[in-house]
Amino acid sequence: ASTSSAYGSRTEPSPEEMDLEASTGYDASMLGRERYAEYYNDFYDDLTLAGMRFFSVYQGFSGNESHKGQYANTVSQFADKIASGESPVLWGDGSQTRDFTHVSDIVRGLELAAVNELSGVFNLGTGDPYSFNEMVEMINDVLDTSVDPEYEPIPLENYVHHTCADISRMKAQTGWEPRISFEEGVRRVCEPYLVEA
Repeated sequence: ASTSSAYGSRTEPSPEEMDLEASTGYDASMLGRERYAEYYNDFYDDLTLAGMRFFSVYQGFSGNESHKGQYANTVSQFADKIASGESPVLWGDGSQTRDFTHVSDIVRGLELAAVNELSGVFNLGTGDPYSFNEMVEMINDVLDTSVDPEYEPIPLENYVHHTCADISRMKAQTGWEPRISFEEGVRRVCEPYLVEA
């Protein structure tokens, strides 16, 4: 498992071969994983390893996210707050975008990587980013609420404003494509709150 944040802030799709930035300790640790995978892949005949760069993986708070608290994915955090009538906090003006990728598509990609014994580095994303403002609007639509976000200044110098995956390499090697649109994914995240209501 690796990260898309090493591409830095980009609105254009990020191909695997582009230059990377280890602007945080997290990025550096993920890129270190990729190098270890490369080493083991090259020097051990019985192993095949690949670095899989995930783009903004999300699932519902009722999944494996609630224990993460403030470190849970933003989709589940915002849905939980909005369902409770609380305003989600967005950094900046909310125009930053993420290539939100549903966890089920990520898992399917990992399974295909294993079955096809991939080596190298591959993106797992959608290539179809949405802004945080759009996400909040979608959550409100699904929950039939009208909770406005609060906006705060961005507290980080190395904040990634935009991510977008180029998935052509993974598609060419395995046929993988994401199946869960962001609209459908948001609906799935919000579903438990609709049942409770």
